[in-house]
Amino acid sequence: MERLGIGIIGAGGIASAHASSWLALGDSCQLIAFADQDVRRAQERTEQFGAQMWFSDPYDLLKRDDIHIVSICTPPFNHAELAIAALEAGKHVLVEKPMCCSLEEADRMIETAERNERILGVVFQWRFTPEFTRIKALLEQGKLGKPFLAVMISFWWRTNEYFKVWWRGTWEKECGGSVINHAIHHIDFLLGLMGDVSCVSAGMGVFAHEIETEDAAAAVVRFANGALGVILASTATYPEEHRVTIYGELGSVSLPWQMNLVDQRYQSELEEWLRHLPRPEHGGHMAVISDFLSAVQTGRRPAVDGHEGRRSVELAVAIYKSAITGQTVALPIQPDDPFYTKEGLMAAAKEKRKAICS
Repeated sequence: MERLGIGIIGAGGIASAHASSWLALGDSCQLIAFADQDVRRAQERTEQFGAQMWFSDPYDLLKRDDIHIVSICTPPFNHAELAIAALEAGKHVLVEKPMCCSLEEADRMIETAERNERILGVVFQWRFTPEFTRIKALLEQGKLGKPFLAVMISFWWRTNEYFKVWWRGTWEKECGGSVINHAIHHIDFLLGLMGDVSCVSAGMGVFAHEIETEDAAAAVVRFANGALGVILASTATYPEEHRVTIYGELGSVSLPWQMNLVDQRYQSELEEWLRHLPRPEHGGHMAVISDFLSAVQTGRRPAVDGHEGRRSVELAVAIYKSAITGQTVALPIQPDDPFYTKEGLMAAAKEKRKAICS
């Protein structure tokens, strides 16, 4: 089987997780190059992981014929631009979360991948946790009865020092705050379990930081299956708390793992059933990257492809639209909606800051 060359664009902290995972796959691939506008950082990562070369311009990396797969590990604002350029250059692309800043960007990324017959994947490693596998199986087999309520909590503690990094806390560069950047893993996890959302009503604000983007948001959603959902996201909450709980007619199940059944006599039987479910071979970035490599080698879709990655972007955009306009927002968001584009969302966010629950 052909040994695939890997290029990594962006040499910040998350690039290390990508590089170490690619290297762990052994002879299936080789790490060719890093690219970062910060030359020192690109050089350091190249030396650290034994890559063959580095570039200060990512487009020089994309010219390499010996690079077949590109990991994009940059801030969110240029995910779409770099992914599209890489796909047009004939590379398969694995992009960090969030996939991009708008639905228009997501659709262009998907179209470019399909037109060039390349594979596009998005990093959502929570999809590969044992908890996701268990909860998904419980819901699909009806073991909890009909689900009627989901509660998602994404509470982070970030100081003002954290937001001094040049791209953080700005609509233009980070494309949003606690919802699209910090809670996006929770949102993807929730959507993977509960399915699509049909409408959302939300509020948000800036309460504890000197930033443009929201540091707290709350939303109530209605899923297409009729269930309700509550989404809470913040970067100003101490202590931190991260939880997703699904409530069904027969009990509830949560991440971190916890299962509580109305009929306790059934608990041990169900726990035994869960023990026989297949367990993911890998976790974290290693799981995502191993799955993506397999998809490239076999031509199948990765577990989280562009279409799946788009779903979390759409819900984040719907939350922003509802919070900014003060209206309940129906999904899907259409291409003629001003919030479909990055420019429309940015303009509305900056113009209506006083309307964001202030």
